[in-house]
Amino acid sequence: MEVKYKINSRLLILLMLGTIMTCSAFLMFVYHPLQLIIKKVATLAPGTIFTKLWSAPPYSVYIDTFIFNVTNSEEFLAGKEKLKVVQVGPYVYQEILLNNNATFNEDGTMTFQPRRYLKFQREMSVGDPKEDRIISPNIPLLGITASLENDFFANLAVSGISKALNTQSFLNLSVAEYLWGYDDQLVTLAHKAIPSWINFERFGILDRLMALDNASNIVTLNLHPDKVSASPILTEAERLAVYHIHRWNGSPGLKHWGYIDSDEPVATNSRCNMVEGAFDGTVFPPNVGENTTLKMYRRAFCRPVPFNYKEPIQTKTGHSGLIFEVDPLFLATPKENPENSCYCVKGKCPLKGLGSLSPCYYDIPIMISQPHFYNAHPVLLQQIEGMQPNKEDHDSYFVLQPQLGVPIEASLKIQINLDIGQTRYNAKTEPFNGLVLPLFWLQMRLGDIPHEINLLITILFQVLPVIQQILIYLLGLCGLGLMSASALLALFVSRDETNGRLSFRGDYSPIPIIPINSPYFKPDVRILK
Repeated sequence: MEVKYKINSRLLILLMLGTIMTCSAFLMFVYHPLQLIIKKVATLAPGTIFTKLWSAPPYSVYIDTFIFNVTNSEEFLAGKEKLKVVQVGPYVYQEILLNNNATFNEDGTMTFQPRRYLKFQREMSVGDPKEDRIISPNIPLLGITASLENDFFANLAVSGISKALNTQSFLNLSVAEYLWGYDDQLVTLAHKAIPSWINFERFGILDRLMALDNASNIVTLNLHPDKVSASPILTEAERLAVYHIHRWNGSPGLKHWGYIDSDEPVATNSRCNMVEGAFDGTVFPPNVGENTTLKMYRRAFCRPVPFNYKEPIQTKTGHSGLIFEVDPLFLATPKENPENSCYCVKGKCPLKGLGSLSPCYYDIPIMISQPHFYNAHPVLLQQIEGMQPNKEDHDSYFVLQPQLGVPIEASLKIQINLDIGQTRYNAKTEPFNGLVLPLFWLQMRLGDIPHEINLLITILFQVLPVIQQILIYLLGLCGLGLMSASALLALFVSRDETNGRLSFRGDYSPIPIIPINSPYFKPDVRILK
């Protein structure tokens, strides 16, 4: 049976349109065009919106400072009481970060120079730091003396100079002087005598932290881990993590903790003194999985700080997030955490809960801890009255937006202490022997999510995914509908080109419908098919 179809051009258009719509839905389902958009918009690459936001982050980052004010200095010096302190604060500063001179290198890395500035926030603070006063141990006297613990002649010299200058064991200072600097005769003399050691004329504890953070730091990030070679010391996950620090001032390790740059394996190089694989805290790899540890490094910390994945959460702004908490073994002894083995100074390892910063701060025995000696050795709490550690107030965490890898909540808390050790030949410092003095602690936290970041997250990860799903279903259903309709019309309906009317008529062919010898047979009867 010969069958001929006459397909109207309009039906052909409908068929083609339906095919295009169905194929589009299939391609959207398979290739996820939204991910291509995110890759173009929300990655560190030349000219992207994300790079512009990263260069001058619109985040409101605040540093809350809490100072330990001594309340019984006379009784303590007389040997009648343990040292008593009361926390004073917060005095709040907004941190402004600029990532300057960003250069995208041909080898798949990016170099830049971070610069930070602090601006006082009076409305968030408990008082005016220029007017509020505290009683503080004489940090320059105690620090210099403690750093010369085993030097007989230097100890005698410092003792004689401090007596001649009538240096006091405690100082009455304004909060601003304590944080940002005051004139001290011992510091001035040390600066003039040994400028290569004491390279500042005025001492302020927060000023020294910021000075190290704002030293000439050149940071190199790994933007293409599949192209850039990484240290074999790193785990595979660390090597493949995008945006990790590749070099800090040209080195993958921390030389002040014993790292040696060499093309050959060096026994002292280890995970302990590596900075490669850590992150600068502004951006992390997207879509990190469970059981992930992310290390954060700022030069002021002197060492990377590890954070462990805890769980997914819903933030107060309604965004999905992944919460990371500081590793409880971050300041453990090398016996508990072998990755802390390089942080022992001159063969002496700190107690649990303490970490030495002395190689970064003039070899003065500065110690880092969690606030109020949280998660530290009990003896530290027994030495000083006024410590009240608890997890809610003194633990650290941050929350990542999963797909972008940017922090949307954060609270990083550290305390700065002075390990006095055993000073000699100086009556003004001997009452402090054996103590680890808490000086102050600070909290670095994120304010509300900036409008630009909130809008970017909302559009990319809440609005566009819904639109993409709707388009996939609409294109798929409409495409299949058009293809089905055009097929049915092509089979059963055609346009009668002669009279312009619809007809169940095609070409005619003679088909006998009854036997030939039947009286009902009519040779001219034909059936429309």
